[in-house]
Amino acid sequence: MNIQTAYATPSKAKLMRPKCPSCGSTVLMAERAAFDPSGCIRHAWSCDECGHEFATSIRDARAQFLA
Repeated sequence: MNIQTAYATPSKAKLMRPKCPSCGSTVLMAERAAFDPSGCIRHAWSCDECGHEFATSIRDARAQFLA
């Protein structure tokens, strides 16, 4: 499983769909999502076209103010 990491601030965060690192197809829905109290949101993806699995993570800058 490959890991791709993206960091976004709340004002710049957009609903983006990742492209499969193996075949380049746009993946529409994450298989799993996990939130950790430090503000990291991790998504596990599986490409519908080629079956490649990968993960992305986003740091939610607002989480530091919620703790």
